[in-house]
Amino acid sequence: MGTETSELSFRAEFSSYSTAFISIGILPMITIIVPLWCATILQMDAWMIGVAVGARSFLAAIFSIHSGALLDRLGVRRVMVWCTAISVVLFLLYPLIPDISSYLLAQFILIVLLQLITGFLHTIGWIGCQTQIGQLTRGSPKHMGRFTSVSNFSNFFTPIIIGWVWDVGKASFVGEAWATFSVIALFNIFLLIAVLAMPVPQSVSLPKERPRLRDLWPKLIDYKEAFRLFLIPSVAFVVMASLFMNGLIQVRMSFMPIYMETVGYEGRIIGFVTGFAYLIAGLTALPTEQAKKYMAPHWIVIAMIILSVVGNALVPVFESLSGLTMSTIMFGAGVGLGMAYILMLLSRSVPVSQFGLSVGLRTTGNRFGATVVPPIAGIAIDMAGGNLGAGFYVMSILFIFGAAGLAYLAIRSDNIRKTFTEK
Repeated sequence: MGTETSELSFRAEFSSYSTAFISIGILPMITIIVPLWCATILQMDAWMIGVAVGARSFLAAIFSIHSGALLDRLGVRRVMVWCTAISVVLFLLYPLIPDISSYLLAQFILIVLLQLITGFLHTIGWIGCQTQIGQLTRGSPKHMGRFTSVSNFSNFFTPIIIGWVWDVGKASFVGEAWATFSVIALFNIFLLIAVLAMPVPQSVSLPKERPRLRDLWPKLIDYKEAFRLFLIPSVAFVVMASLFMNGLIQVRMSFMPIYMETVGYEGRIIGFVTGFAYLIAGLTALPTEQAKKYMAPHWIVIAMIILSVVGNALVPVFESLSGLTMSTIMFGAGVGLGMAYILMLLSRSVPVSQFGLSVGLRTTGNRFGATVVPPIAGIAIDMAGGNLGAGFYVMSILFIFGAAGLAYLAIRSDNIRKTFTEK
């Protein structure tokens, strides 16, 4: 296993955690700002907002497996540099949309197109972050816990930052869109700097020649290998658990800012409450090594999904800051410990040569959920006459059924018990 499984160099550890901090931090910023911008400035319907948010995950749902295989073949750093550099330019195109066309349908189409491309590029980058730490540590609970904790701390700070920037832009001549999307572009520049500092893990061999154009195209064999992995019960468990957890995050990040805005909260308060979930998640991700002493890892994952479901279902019950904060604490606790174990268990289920492919498979599930969940929630809201609570309730019921399915799989599978309980 080499040094990757024990101690990491300062450069390896710093670059792994800094890329994770910046990369995942971009996601809540764009997830908060796009629906808030579409709802309050562009005056779009809930179903249009849901489609715009979901579009960010559509290409990723199709090509995440290819992206993971590409990272395995060409190297994490090489691929991420290009994705990040292109993203800097694309995010500066968002605020130009109202100037390009005053027609709502045209604006909707342009936003969807940008969401498709930027979402795909960001997903490749996030797969790269996870692949890098997996290659370096081989699923070490200590390092995976730190990785998840750093990611969640980022998700605490960046919503606050973007909420504050929204308020500043609103109160100035710059405007909300230019202020917020410029900051997101700036974060991509920081990410590019962090990516350039990445080392190549000792366990990874990369081609020395320049990649050919055909190397970039999807290969059927990659998809066959990925779905062959999915036939392994332990891998299937992780992929589905990750899909459910990510779907819960999508519901909260897409519609909680709109809900809070409708009951009178300012952008900075919305950003704080949204991000506070991830401060809690960052703290609960740290005791990963200790938690497994009291419960099998796969049962911890199921319990944390249920806790996050309850946290989401409570959102429309409250308008007070204290009530929303309580639901946020429950949601964040579930996401933190649950995601730490999901990442750890996936690394245990596959060989190091297939880390990128396995992360791509898991991300395919995540992005599929992120593509369909916001539109389903949006349709439920529109069918309920614009009642935002309906979206939270409908999706919470569906995810409870999903957790029950995972429990059934865990009970029936010897592979899951052996893989996830071994030392």
